Amino acid sequence: MAHGDDKGLVLPPKIAPCQVVVVPIYYKENEKKTVLKKSKDAVDEMEKDGIKVFLDDRSEYTPGWKFNYWEMKGVPIRIEIGPRDVQKKQVVAVRRDTSQKIFLKENEVVKKISSLLEAIQKDLFNKAKKFLEENITTVKNYEEFKNALEKKGGFVRACWCSEQHCEEQIKLETGATIRTIPLKKEKIFGKCIYCGKEAKEVVYFAKSY
Repeated sequence: MAHGDDKGLVLPPKIAPCQVVVVPIYYKENEKKTVLKKSKDAVDEMEKDGIKVFLDDRSEYTPGWKFNYWEMKGVPIRIEIGPRDVQKKQVVAVRRDTSQKIFLKENEVVKKISSLLEAIQKDLFNKAKKFLEENITTVKNYEEFKNALEKKGGFVRACWCSEQHCEEQIKLETGATIRTIPLKKEKIFGKCIYCGKEAKEVVYFAKSY
């Protein structure tokens, strides 16, 4: 959910059931055999290296339809192979997360795709982490708490006395609930935001929308 966009899913390579989809592109019957052979060869090489790859050689759908279909599925990398690519001894790789097109020599496909998958995994993690950090607001009192919820949203980091009454009143008055209590206790930096008593936990509040 954190990585999706208007086109559909964007799956991190480590959890993607299919990491690479190969789409052969041909418009004339005399191109079909050569393009399909090159596509199958690329699939075989990647499978030997442990990459989870699928060859979409369905003839009833256009390449454009397939591109859209696999983008919605969130497959991290799409490889396109057409007659010109066969002639140039290359393939075209497209990253799902950035839509960047990368031209790869056919004898470097496995090595480069493996590196790309690692890069995508790292980039998605860093992007999500940055987004999370930018949407956490630390507050020290109830007024700051309500302002943060109203004006910024996201997560609100606050101190809490551990009393159920305070949690229930905060939910009643603001609609926010405790979303997480860190497994590793964080240092108390103030009083309970609601009752003002000694705080026992640092917790993260948020509203559901």
